[in-house]
Amino acid sequence: MKLFSKDQTVVALILGLAIFFIGLSRPFHPFLPIFKSSGNSPTTRPDYQYVIEVEGDVKNAGIYIFDKPPTAYQAIQSAGGPISKHRLLFHMPDDTLDTGTRLELGGVTGDCAELIITSISSGKRLVLGIPIELNKAGVEDLAIIPGISHGLAQRIVEFRELNGPFKTYNELRRVKGIGPKKIESFRSYLNLK
Repeated sequence: MKLFSKDQTVVALILGLAIFFIGLSRPFHPFLPIFKSSGNSPTTRPDYQYVIEVEGDVKNAGIYIFDKPPTAYQAIQSAGGPISKHRLLFHMPDDTLDTGTRLELGGVTGDCAELIITSISSGKRLVLGIPIELNKAGVEDLAIIPGISHGLAQRIVEFRELNGPFKTYNELRRVKGIGPKKIESFRSYLNLK
């Protein structure tokens, strides 16, 4: 059953993004500098926050923000823990998670659950202010970045496939249609991981 037409969905998405950006305040934005209150004792927030998406078989799936890099266990607990009432066994890495990580707790088979660790989608990364990985992004991922058309995104991916991963942003100048000004216009949306 379809609830909205395509046009209504687009309008709802645009309104949602507008409301999100209006409501997005400095304390929750991971890349804005530390701020201080106007009172006698300064209050600061971390100069970097970790954004983790938790999906799947958890009580409160969603995107969570941490002041310190969380472990997978901490992220799942922030999402209310597993839905299943009986004890779950799954490989839980002890390493901390980097910002932009997506965890999906799979369904239960017997008494085990699968934990899938990937990256947050490029669209969500862009909205959340998390740079997109230039050396892993596909054409569609790059094309959502302001200043990169679909054709330019395709040339970037083709160049990367022929010449290997980009080591510096300056190497992008070797792609037809990219000059120094263009690189500066979209550089903040990318990282070289």
